[in-house]
Amino acid sequence: MLLVARKNLFAERTRLAISVGGVALSVFLIGILLSLYRGWSQQVGGFVEDVPADLWVTSDGTTDFVAAGSVLPDSLSVPLGHLPEVDVVSPLIVRPLESYRSGDKPTDTFDVQLVGYDPEIGLGGPLAIVEGKSPPGPGEVVVDISGGDFIYTQVAFATLDTTIDFLQLEPTTQRTFFVVTLDDPSQRDVLASRLALAAPGVQLVTGEDFARETRDRILSNILPILVVVLIVAFVVGLAVAGLTIYTATVEKSREYGILKAEGFTNPYLYRVVFEQSMVTGILGFLVGAGVTVLLAPFAQDAVPQFVVWVRWQDIAGIAGATLLMALVAAYIPVRRLSHIDPVTVFKG
Repeated sequence: MLLVARKNLFAERTRLAISVGGVALSVFLIGILLSLYRGWSQQVGGFVEDVPADLWVTSDGTTDFVAAGSVLPDSLSVPLGHLPEVDVVSPLIVRPLESYRSGDKPTDTFDVQLVGYDPEIGLGGPLAIVEGKSPPGPGEVVVDISGGDFIYTQVAFATLDTTIDFLQLEPTTQRTFFVVTLDDPSQRDVLASRLALAAPGVQLVTGEDFARETRDRILSNILPILVVVLIVAFVVGLAVAGLTIYTATVEKSREYGILKAEGFTNPYLYRVVFEQSMVTGILGFLVGAGVTVLLAPFAQDAVPQFVVWVRWQDIAGIAGATLLMALVAAYIPVRRLSHIDPVTVFKG
């Protein structure tokens, strides 16, 4: 039976190539979009999670790091530092900015997340220096090498004094966050209760929770678009595969009629069509998945914001979606077979 299906497929190699190419394109689009989403999800909260702090101190109502909507007085560091559970307290000033390069038009802007930190403590500053010096000097910044720690914006680190001067901050004692390390991280809940009494209007958030909220803020706007594109990619592969299998079935109507006349049942013929569709789907998946795995790293090198993470679980899920695509694509041709009358084969 598989021999019949394979013979029908490879009889028209151009048609087979178009069908496999359509499925491969669908698989590639689904694979690269899923990998892009995984990469963005990992990258967006990476800085917040990687800061070696046990707690982030923010003002009530603050939802995420990117919005930087927290406003705290610098004097808060004193009561925080006196709490017996606290080891280190470091202030941060965070502001989203639009900037442009020297010599470019002022309208040619790009987004920057400016992070001012205390260089003597270092907590909340650059996680690692690849090139240049740390801490930055007066009027200097350290820019993240990835070009997109938060997808659409670069992160620039400067000392608190430089940040206050650049932003012309008023009052100069205004801070955005405090990052805190504890002598015993298991005392976080105790500290939260103590701080709630000592400083109303202040909340403590773990790095994991703060990173999750930051991811949700950014990716929640992207996810609906991603879902629509994934559906379109699936439909494209389904349409190409279905049309190709249907055309091949129509052209072989006489042969199928002869097989019916010789006693072959409809279920047998259905299996032939399903096997054709499955072979097409498997070949398309292999090509599409291979291209995804090979091209994803090059795309990331060319465009820093194109952060991808190819997971084997996603590849396995795409394989399942491709098999579903192949089964659905075979449905209409199968219905066509059921209406073939063997008698018409011998007319004329």
